[in-house]
Amino acid sequence: MAASGIVAQARRAVRWGLLLGGLAATGCVGSSFNLATQQQEYTITSTEQEVEVGRKVARQVVDEVAVVADEPVQQRVRDIGQRIAAVCDRRELVYHFTVIADDDVNAFSLPGGYVFLDDGLVKKTANDDELAGVIAHEVAHIAARHAVKRYESNLGLQIVQLASLAARRGAATRGLSVAARVAQLAYARQDELEADRLAVRYLQAAGFDPKAMLTFLETLRDLHSDKAQYLPRGVVRPQYATTHPFVPERTLAVKEALFGVADYIDYLNAPE
Repeated sequence: MAASGIVAQARRAVRWGLLLGGLAATGCVGSSFNLATQQQEYTITSTEQEVEVGRKVARQVVDEVAVVADEPVQQRVRDIGQRIAAVCDRRELVYHFTVIADDDVNAFSLPGGYVFLDDGLVKKTANDDELAGVIAHEVAHIAARHAVKRYESNLGLQIVQLASLAARRGAATRGLSVAARVAQLAYARQDELEADRLAVRYLQAAGFDPKAMLTFLETLRDLHSDKAQYLPRGVVRPQYATTHPFVPERTLAVKEALFGVADYIDYLNAPE
């Protein structure tokens, strides 16, 4: 991703954090069963608050980046997105799908049902099934409330850190920060893998070919084969230093969701 893109995403993340922080501060703890994760979960952010945050940040995104003017492209993405939304685990939300003018091969989702795809990514997909796989992955993040849970986790950490500072345990606070950072990286990777597994189910339910996720992962592997995370055989980069799973790890997760088991070579390629 270009430096300007990283800065823009960082700014959006900060704004979203501030918005969500203000909303969450006035909320109370609620409990509900998450159909996507199949778990009883506790949250301080209601669905209404989540949607409001997503709406505000989506407006900022549209204000900052150009939306692709090609209406057939937008309609194609909206049609595919609505088919996925109709079968996902959070159908109470109104989903919005938008293609933005960026050559990067990327996509992101916001709380409350907002999905953005770079034009560069749309062009790299070989067919509707591959495009649906990307959209299903982003919808899965929303269905599982990954962004909200990560923010609330950070909020809880900040409270603990403030308590440690108040008790003048500076060294303990620094140690906690390092440990929490590693834990949050792992949590982010698990979110990605969970979104892949959910995407397989959503694609099947919507009538798309879920195996297209594997072909698009191959495209991603080829696109990023020169990046630092793909090192010569025998040279290992610690996985805890990455925020997203390696492509082989994602391939393994998708194959397990598709077939119940992956190939032996996939287990060899996936990092431990």
